[in-house]
Amino acid sequence: MLTDKNGLPVLDQFSEEGFVDCVFRIVNLVRDGEHFVFELRSSYRNETVGVRARLRAEIGPGIDTEMNLIKEHVYWKGLEISSLGPESDRFVAVLASLYGVESIPEAMVQAETFTVIALQQDGTDLEAEQVRLKIFGKDGSEFAEDDYYEAFFNVDLPDGFVYWNEKDESYREPMLKALAAV
Repeated sequence: MLTDKNGLPVLDQFSEEGFVDCVFRIVNLVRDGEHFVFELRSSYRNETVGVRARLRAEIGPGIDTEMNLIKEHVYWKGLEISSLGPESDRFVAVLASLYGVESIPEAMVQAETFTVIALQQDGTDLEAEQVRLKIFGKDGSEFAEDDYYEAFFNVDLPDGFVYWNEKDESYREPMLKALAAV
């Protein structure tokens, strides 16, 4: 893994085959009741970018042995990504640049929430192992197909990393629109 002089992962190192996959170091991890709260930090052109995350601590397996969704293990608002200020503003600007978007946002929203499911059949233990998650944005009661997006959010608390991976290029604009304060 490429890191900068401060040991932060270089943000754009995992972009492959047209996808933009981002890796972040987890810092300031605390358990706050039913949630883990931590900051995600990465480096882009020697500047720190990052966000704060608030993730449900207990997440059950999302699919059964026959590959059916386990509905009681779908967690609406299971993840919240919020702004750290200038570091987060830089993150959305960098993400827009990596996505090839012409109009670069100047700031990040205060917070965006996601529905979460674990992409595994076995039990999950965020404190002991990496857990592969799929996150869904703008999927609430006022659903608008043009605003909806998905991504992968693989959390590795033991090793201290999050891999926020693009699911499909068609979700770039809706995700960026949701994260940018426009």
